[in-house]
Formats: sequence, structure tokens, C-alpha cells
Amino acid sequence: MKKTKSLRMRTIGFLTALVLMIGLIPLSPAAFAASELPVASVTASSHDGNVPANTLDNNYTTRWSAQGNGQWIQYDLGQSASIERVKLAWHQGAQRQSTFNVQVSANGSSWNQVYAGTSSGTTAALEVYNFTTVTARYVRINGFGNNVNNWNSILETEIWGTVSSGGGGDTGGGGTGGLNPSLPPSGNFDLTKWKITLPDASEVQPSSLSNGYTHPSWFYTSSSNGGMVFRSPNLGSTTTNSTYTRSELREMLNPSAGTTSLGNNWVTSTSSSSTKSQAGGVDGTMNATLQVDRVSTTGDSTKMGRVVVGQIHGPDTEPIRLYYHKRPTDTKGAIYFGTDDLSNNNTWVNIIGGPSSLNPSNGIALGQKWSYEIKVVGLTMTVKVTPEGGSTTTVQYTLPSGYNNKYLYFKAGVYNQNNTGTSSDYVQATFHKLTHVHS
Repeated sequence: MKKTKSLRMRTIGFLTALVLMIGLIPLSPAAFAASELPVASVTASSHDGNVPANTLDNNYTTRWSAQGNGQWIQYDLGQSASIERVKLAWHQGAQRQSTFNVQVSANGSSWNQVYAGTSSGTTAALEVYNFTTVTARYVRINGFGNNVNNWNSILETEIWGTVSSGGGGDTGGGGTGGLNPSLPPSGNFDLTKWKITLPDASEVQPSSLSNGYTHPSWFYTSSSNGGMVFRSPNLGSTTTNSTYTRSELREMLNPSAGTTSLGNNWVTSTSSSSTKSQAGGVDGTMNATLQVDRVSTTGDSTKMGRVVVGQIHGPDTEPIRLYYHKRPTDTKGAIYFGTDDLSNNNTWVNIIGGPSSLNPSNGIALGQKWSYEIKVVGLTMTVKVTPEGGSTTTVQYTLPSGYNNKYLYFKAGVYNQNNTGTSSDYVQATFHKLTHVHS
């Protein structure tokens, strides 16, 4: 009995010591649940026309490029995060070794170097660069040329880690996994660069929207998944020049500059130099992951089931309105867009089905997650739609040259395209991710 007791005591002592040892080891949450972090915005010290947003487009045929030692590209996560690695794909990475370092910052002004080295020179795929986990909001890649010349060129960038507890979403309203159902939308999505228009035609400005604003019926956090919910009834008040209600974000790159000022909006890279120098951004990419929860089911049969979930708007016309369209008798919804010329003449463009090809067999059901990307570089607009677990459909469209020198802005949410039917009818969508970047 004494030996048994002695063995038991030694075992307990060993386990106790082990627990205490583990408690002393600084284990990072990122070590257990690291994932690719959403990026709110990307900027660079300079570029040669290959803009910094190209490093976030999942396209290995595009890149950011800048010549000279010390040129940098900077990523704003929009919130504090525990960062443990970056992944970089280098232009001509299988032929050249690029020299660089990685710096991080909590405030965008004081920087801490966490990595320095060279790329392998053996691959153009993503290479992983690990470092001790650090808490920061900004990540900067400083380039010092390569073994052939002094150009710095990156194809794609991924930043990996975990979102710090209590952080907001990214400047573009980011969010991917790990959304907190107990927080308001601004707790999961940083909404400082957006205002929202509601179905009573009222507006909530960025300062209030980003400070915990919710509306119990029209704009709130999903209690089941933490997504950002937009709801808009068929019948309600509308904004000037519209006959439809909306619960929809409007991009505000510099709210203090004024809604219609160039400084609050963005322009195409084919605009004049003077216009670009005044704008809040040049070219743009908006990415969203969402599910359409409900569409209208009453009223005019030609309007039932239509909702716009993403837009680019100009001063008077719209380069794109991205539609989800499912009639009550349809099994799946179609995805297509309308685009205006400068005289407000509309052209329909099919993506998955179209306005005359509803209920496509490869369409998207209510409640099904899907993603879209709307990208404008110069006058080339590229639209990609990807059902969850499905293949991507890509459409390119050339915008009229009249959009050069015009201010533009993104919109996202639900813009109900049915103003008939019953007072209880409505559309609803839940956004799980929303980002926007400009050069």
C-alpha cells in the first residue's frame, strides 16, 4: 500500500509540474488557429502601373512593381491581429532571388522588423516566411531589388494569424471566419469607410455606423453566424432619383471631404493625372462573401425576386449593378449585372443565367454562400462570381471612356428591386466578408 501510494503521489507530482511548465510557455492562439487574415486596404510607396491591389486579386498574371531600394507595399488589416507569417509570391520567382524585410506596426507610424531575408529563387508560387508571433494592424514589405536588377515585384500576398480579441473588422468591412454573433456589425467589420442608407431614406454616417450602430429590423448582426445582415422591405421611403428601398453601404474614402468630392471617391487609372492626384483612390476591387436569405415574393411578377447586392456608382450613372434574381417558382437564383453608359442607357450582361435566363441549373439557392469580385483597372471591369464549393465564372466588360475623370464609389448590401406587393414583404442578405482596396 505504501508503494502504491508513493507511486500515485509521484505521478500526481509529475503531472502538476507538467501543468505548471505548460502554463509558463507563451503559447500563441495563432499557433492553434492561424488562418489567412482579411486585408482592408493596400498602399505602396510607388508603382509603375502595376498597382498594389494586384497582390490581393488571386491572379498570378498580375503584380505590384516598383523600382529602387526601399520601395514598400503596406497592408492594413483594419484591426489588431496576432500575426505569425506572411506568404509572398514573387514575379519571376523561379529565376530571381528578391531581397526584402517585413515590418509590422500597431499604429502605422512606429515599425518593428520581424523578418529579413531573400526569396528562394526557385518558384513563383507562394513562399512562407515565419516569424515570432506579434500583435499588429499594419504589415509592410520593404523591397531591396533582386539578384538581376533593383525592381521589386510581388504577385500575391497572404498574411496569416488570428484576429485579436475584441478587434473590429477591416477598413473594407472585412471579416471571414470567427465572426462574433454577440457584437454589433462594427464589432466584426470596421465600418469607418462606409455610411449606410436605410429603407426610411435616412442615412447613418461613418462615425456612428462604426461606433456600434444597429437597427433591429434593417441592419444587425446574425445571431447564428455573426454575419452582417441587411434587410429592405418592398414598400418604404426612397432616396432621390430612386423608386426602390435599400439597406446599403456607400463607400466613403474620406468622409470629411464631402460626398461628391474627388477626395472621398476613386477614379480610373486612365483618368488625367490631375484628377488622379485629387482622388481618394485609383481603380478599385471589391470582394464579398454573402448569402441571399430572402427575396420578395409578392407584387409585380416582373419585379419579384430581384435584389442588387453590389454596385459601382458614379455621379449620375452606374458602371455596375450586380443582381441576384430568383422568382417564387424558381429553384435557384440567377446572377447578372446591368451597366450604364454616360447617357444612362443600360446593357444587361449574363454571369450565371441572366434576366432572360432565370432559374439556371447552375444557379445559387437562397441561403447558399457565394462570393463576388468586382474589379476596375482603367476602363476594364472584371466581375467574378463563385458559388461556395463551385467554380468561378469570370466576365470582362469595357466601360465607356466617359467614365474617365468621373468620381466612383462602391456600394454593398441589399437594394430591393421590387416596389410592389405587401407591406410585410422584403429582401435580406447576410454578408460574411466585404473588402475594398484601391491604389
